[in-house]
Amino acid sequence: MGDKPRIVVLEDDDVFCAMLLAVLEDDYECVVGKDGLEGLRLCRAGRVDLLITDIGMPELDGIEMLKEFQKDPALATIPTLVITATHFTRRYRSELDGIPQVRGVLLKPCHVDEITAAITGILSQRRSPSAP
Repeated sequence: MGDKPRIVVLEDDDVFCAMLLAVLEDDYECVVGKDGLEGLRLCRAGRVDLLITDIGMPELDGIEMLKEFQKDPALATIPTLVITATHFTRRYRSELDGIPQVRGVLLKPCHVDEITAAITGILSQRRSPSAP
């Protein structure tokens, strides 16, 4: 099937997750988890070109998971797009601003075009040798 970019999607809302997969599955290899613990496991299991995560998830939320990623050099460089409906307070924003792998934040509800544009932009930066 070629070398499709591999995206790990962490989303506990089944309807939103199904929508994301319907939009992404033709162009990307998608692996799905429902919480931060699964995210750690899935990202340690193999190549990940992009992580899409929610903040409000059971077991281990998105922010705590990303803090765990910072302790592991192999995980700390995975570019991450946060798509969340969590009450996005200044506290959450400041915590995400302190995590360098977070390359974008979208608030639900968001349009599919916003999501695909963010994904394309993040992945093109990763492939570009001159990207900051």
